[in-house]
Amino acid sequence: FLTFIGQSGKEIRGQAIVNGGEPKFIAALSYFSLDNPTANDQRYASWAGSVTNLPSIIKFKLAPLYELVKEVPCYSVKRLYLKRAIEEYLREDSPCRCRPCQNKGLPVVEGTKCVCHCKPYTRGSACEQGILVQDDPAVIDGSWGCWTSWSRCAGSAGRRVRSRVCNNPPPAGGGKSCIGNSIESEKCEEDEITHLRTVEPHCFDIQILPTDFCSSPPPLENGHVQDDDGSYYVGKRIIYNCNSGYTMVGDPIAECSDNLQWQVNAMQCKRIMCSTPDLPSNIKATPKKDSYEIGDKLTLKCPSNLDLDGPAIIQCTSSLTWNPSVKSIRCTKREPVVTPKDDVKCKPWEKIQDSKCTCRMPYECDSSLDICAIDGRNNKNVALTVCKMLALQCLGRTYNLTTEANCKFPKPAERSCDTCHLWETCSESRACVCREAGSCTAGGISICVLVNGKEKTLRECEAGILKCRGTAVSIIGTEPCDV
Repeated sequence: FLTFIGQSGKEIRGQAIVNGGEPKFIAALSYFSLDNPTANDQRYASWAGSVTNLPSIIKFKLAPLYELVKEVPCYSVKRLYLKRAIEEYLREDSPCRCRPCQNKGLPVVEGTKCVCHCKPYTRGSACEQGILVQDDPAVIDGSWGCWTSWSRCAGSAGRRVRSRVCNNPPPAGGGKSCIGNSIESEKCEEDEITHLRTVEPHCFDIQILPTDFCSSPPPLENGHVQDDDGSYYVGKRIIYNCNSGYTMVGDPIAECSDNLQWQVNAMQCKRIMCSTPDLPSNIKATPKKDSYEIGDKLTLKCPSNLDLDGPAIIQCTSSLTWNPSVKSIRCTKREPVVTPKDDVKCKPWEKIQDSKCTCRMPYECDSSLDICAIDGRNNKNVALTVCKMLALQCLGRTYNLTTEANCKFPKPAERSCDTCHLWETCSESRACVCREAGSCTAGGISICVLVNGKEKTLRECEAGILKCRGTAVSIIGTEPCDV
């Protein structure tokens, strides 16, 4: 390419803009003869020929470092070993082993320890102090967890796979998901090793094979050895990983030393999630998982012929314990219904005990309509049901009704037939659906409601059917309207 500068006689002068080649030939391209095209061709050919000796890279391509190993003896074997060494190094120094930093800090591995590089105006070992100025701390971008171990070679093609999960941390608050593939596959190296041993046996020096080995590495409580192949030669380094629900604290790398003993630094798997609660064998807890995050809830149930003695719902707390405590929860034999004396009838929020009516505990209430009430002790709004509010009042507590908009109620979800409300019935698909009007079998508590601007006394089942079918129903009293 020639940038025009001027013209003199039969020559055009300019500045040659080229990449590569010898300077003397580049200088010759700075003028163009108008009446001697042969000389122009010769000057160009001389420059083009010199590019081979003095090239200039104009297009770059990223490639793995081990691909530079070529044109040396046994380069195929050396390249394969270098590839393995690089992959092992990247596994050991990957920040996927680190716990997520707070306030969008960046976790990195320095030496053998995880550290957090904090955003401006934040500080602390986990960037937990200070205020995040430029971004919203509630918006968390996802980050990859570590790759799993490679699977065994499968299929005629001889390929192996591994996977990873976007959970360190998972995206939250509208944050971005992880970039990249969650599954990776590659051709198995075993076939390549076998081929190389056949065509280049001289590249495998049997004298360098290890002869001294350590015994099995010490076990790690709630953890395991990553990619354990059972061979522990002198100099081999292994990496410990923690089981689900635990995180690594300390240095996870151990090495087989020259004295055939494992050199292990201080480490432990610290619990970051609630483990499965220790419950009697006849209590069913749902949903069932290996570990539970803070805030997760479990629903407890006994067999149909037994009663649950204790709370029906427990929650994983920030102290990684279950609340309420599960120590005293058990299934008890269902006592036969005792008919009270003559004219004594218990109210729905009461139970029979020693042939007398006594107050139920709130968790003993059956299906009942949701209401919002003000706790007389602290004037806070509390989400209850009609039965639970009356049971608490029976126990001496003070509660007053308020509008449902002042409380947050769980979103309705599809339930199985054994959990249907009074105003629901079981469909053919084994799901709870709204009853038809006038089909109540158990009426529930009589309450005062406001329907289309008019006060009415309805049983809970009748009011529940109206609400279930979309009618605006407001509960204005836990007793009949005329009381």
